[in-house]
Amino acid sequence: MSPRTLVTGIALGRLAIGAALVVAPRKVFGPGWIGTEAERPPAGVLLRAVGARDVALGLGTLIALKQGSSLEPWVLGATIADGTDFFATLAAGQSIPAAGRAGVGALAGGSFGLQLGLLKAL
Repeated sequence: MSPRTLVTGIALGRLAIGAALVVAPRKVFGPGWIGTEAERPPAGVLLRAVGARDVALGLGTLIALKQGSSLEPWVLGATIADGTDFFATLAAGQSIPAAGRAGVGALAGGSFGLQLGLLKAL
């Protein structure tokens, strides 16, 4: 699979997850990530902010792909975002449900590693 195809897939996934977090933060991915804390209104604010970040990164990446612009800044931004999600979730330890740690480990941790490799390939 080409680096551009991988970048496209990651951007589309980021856009979908980000939009879901913006529209329904306490119903879609929030509870799976942070458990019952997602039901609190202040958590909804932060989950929406993370969702908006992901929508912006996803859209920016897709636009850069379409225009033939440099992908490195967008992939670097996404790598930093995913790395932060991954390490912040791990740092929160047992306060994050085990399923949330595993899910973020797989999704954000996997994307973080993949994007580090893509930065070298682009």
